[in-house]
Amino acid sequence: MSIAPETPRGAARPDAPTVPPGATDALLAAYTSTVLGFRLGDGQENPADDVTGLPRPDADARRQAVRQAADKAVRLALRSGRPHLVLLGTGDGTLPEAVYAAPAAAASAAGHSAPPAVPRLTLCDLAPERMRAALTCGHLKDFTAPAPLPNAPRLLADTSPWAMLLLLRATGITPETATLFPNPFLPGAEAEALHRWRRLFAGCVPVDLPDVPQRADESAHTDAPSLPGLGVGAILHPAEPDLPAFFAQVPGWVREMAVVWDGAPPAFDPVPLCPVPLRQTVRPLGGDFSAQRNAMLGLLSTEWCLYLDADERLAPRTWALLPRLMAVPGTGAWLLPRATAYPDPNHLRVGYGLWPDVQLRLFRRMPGVCFRGAVHERVVGVHGHTCLLADAWIDHLSWTAKDRGALAERLRVFNAAGTAQPSSGGLHRLSTEYPALPRSLFVDAGLVPADSEPADGNDADKLAPKAGARRHLALRLPLSP
Repeated sequence: MSIAPETPRGAARPDAPTVPPGATDALLAAYTSTVLGFRLGDGQENPADDVTGLPRPDADARRQAVRQAADKAVRLALRSGRPHLVLLGTGDGTLPEAVYAAPAAAASAAGHSAPPAVPRLTLCDLAPERMRAALTCGHLKDFTAPAPLPNAPRLLADTSPWAMLLLLRATGITPETATLFPNPFLPGAEAEALHRWRRLFAGCVPVDLPDVPQRADESAHTDAPSLPGLGVGAILHPAEPDLPAFFAQVPGWVREMAVVWDGAPPAFDPVPLCPVPLRQTVRPLGGDFSAQRNAMLGLLSTEWCLYLDADERLAPRTWALLPRLMAVPGTGAWLLPRATAYPDPNHLRVGYGLWPDVQLRLFRRMPGVCFRGAVHERVVGVHGHTCLLADAWIDHLSWTAKDRGALAERLRVFNAAGTAQPSSGGLHRLSTEYPALPRSLFVDAGLVPADSEPADGNDADKLAPKAGARRHLALRLPLSP
């Protein structure tokens, strides 16, 4: 096997803030350990050796197939000149081990004392049970050393394609910096899931956020009439907790706010609480969330809409970024990650889709754009590209702002709507078993600014976008087929 690296095909585009490598290593290690430590569902595992594609029962042929695949993966990575090699799929654990050992074996065969500089290996899997089974059988020991070296191989596992995408991006792994090698010894369903993820990973294009002229007060748009207007929408129940804080987060430069109250008006006057003009109406939910959201849209007159729930907050710096998102040419919608605080504001629920829980919440109001779905409603008919801002979050406070009785009632409403529309999914249940990680791990890795915790709306008005202050992880998503 040739081990001489070739000239890189192109320099990587830095689409995320530079952070210490140790911070991203710590996040990946903690995230994967937390995911693997939690068994979703009934806890049944597939046996580690239940992997199609490997020859049986000829052990020699099996070892040769693994060795050939490992040599091919390393050869491709060295030829690319890229600093990362991402192996997609654990299989039974033998190929990842062989890929890690291949450079040293090649150097020894060639009479060299040490292998050349090789790309750093990261093993990724959307089937945590497969990686868990391999570890249980004694594989992947080099990937889980107690005191790993700076260039040690890493593990990343979760069922969420979005989590894997964002965590790799935070680590500096992009299509320009990494060689992706799919494990050829995988069951069909696992191979197909990773193939779809590979298309997503390759198809995301970094987006520059333009600087926009804006003053951080209620008259901001007066001096910049070309800026698109933003309206904030919400469907609210009068009994929601801490509604004053929900209204107060809205900065003064927002054009207007639209609220549809469920069933009855609130017992207080919300107008003084809202720092922008408020349009409101009363309408019974009736188990149809999309109809309620569409009524909310009908109250707005602005070009763009951002919609939030009562238990959601945007940090001041996230509010300040919204005009820059709306100014990206050709963009019709933005996805924002949503992070659920649990069991306290300093920890986040993670794993199995709980993070980043991407939400399409900011979109251009155009003909045909509306909500569909009685429950888990979604925006359809978007004109233009859909983009993702990965390092500015929606803070979801349901588990810290509501008691269990209020949460149970909310899920009862979801279940009632789902009964009327069976295709919307299964029953919703309260659970305190899902894993959580310290928020500081994500802050240290650059996935969210250190000063992005929710703050009062008055503080939000003091912050305006500043040119060149920070490069954000913004991606344009590939068009759906």
